[in-house]
Amino acid sequence: MEELKAHPNTQAVLDAWRRLSEGQVNEDGPTTEDYPGLVGRLFVLNHVADRDYSFRRVGYALERLFGRVLAEHNFLSIWSEPDRQLVSAALASATADRGPALIRARGETLSGRRIDLEFALAPLFGRHGAPARFLGLCQTMSPEDHLGGRPLRRLQALAVYPPAPDHHPAIRIVSSN
Repeated sequence: MEELKAHPNTQAVLDAWRRLSEGQVNEDGPTTEDYPGLVGRLFVLNHVADRDYSFRRVGYALERLFGRVLAEHNFLSIWSEPDRQLVSAALASATADRGPALIRARGETLSGRRIDLEFALAPLFGRHGAPARFLGLCQTMSPEDHLGGRPLRRLQALAVYPPAPDHHPAIRIVSSN
């Protein structure tokens, strides 16, 4: 299987999520100063109901990219209609597999200008074991100046990578006489 190469900011968020999920506190580890611009691309989703993942917190860079306030809007609403079910399935997979999902996407302005994006969606588990929230990152993979100052109006999912299993299945041999 091919190794997935994520953007360094995406990898940093996923590594931090894994450390926190395992209860590790790494005071000597990387800081936000090591990844300039990362904090403004972070967001938190509330899982309100089936296919309703409301933005709870949204970084300034993400709102600038979309040209509007996203808080309290459904995360699925920023995706093209055919991709909403696919993105919802990625979030459901992250919940079921208890790990982050990655989505590669293309954003487009009303004038047809495009950039490539990478979304990381990591479940944040509450007291009852089910994630009520997700930590997300929207990382641009193309220079934002390609948009000519225009906000994104449509997202198209190009590839969805569900969480990688933490364990490798073992093969058992059973013999019968």
